[in-house]
Amino acid sequence: MKLARGPMGMKKPITIATATVVALALPLASAQQNPAARRGPPDFTMLVGGWNGANIETRSACSKPQNEGFHGTYADYQISHDPSSALINVNETTTSGIFCNYAGTYAGDPLRPKWTGTMSCGDGKHGSFESSGFLITPTEMQIRLNIKLDGTETCSIDSILGGSRF
Repeated sequence: MKLARGPMGMKKPITIATATVVALALPLASAQQNPAARRGPPDFTMLVGGWNGANIETRSACSKPQNEGFHGTYADYQISHDPSSALINVNETTTSGIFCNYAGTYAGDPLRPKWTGTMSCGDGKHGSFESSGFLITPTEMQIRLNIKLDGTETCSIDSILGGSRF
């Protein structure tokens, strides 16, 4: 048991009730943010514009087994957003000169929105996608996609479109 000095220097025990009163009397640290707080809904308007980053993929169940595994490439993204139609359009250009377009609409729970649509690339790759997560800040973006290729190559792809900007 801890002892505290009371009036006139006398020692008296600190009880749980006393500690609670003291804790409640302390000022709250309102300037600090809760690091475990849930993020609010993504602000898709912050996606609009140009981003530099990478497209990383893990491919599986491909009709051509040599295409399975991890793939990644540098990418430049130009993103547009139309709130009235809930449309997001991503134009991706890679360093190898391949151009891809991801276009679709988003809907659903504000804390777990789903962006679904189609994608197609200049090298013949095309299919459908559904998002599984977003990270959007003024200087960073990450869109996680589950893609199903349906052309001459069929694969299931777990993809992250990621980028940064000033």
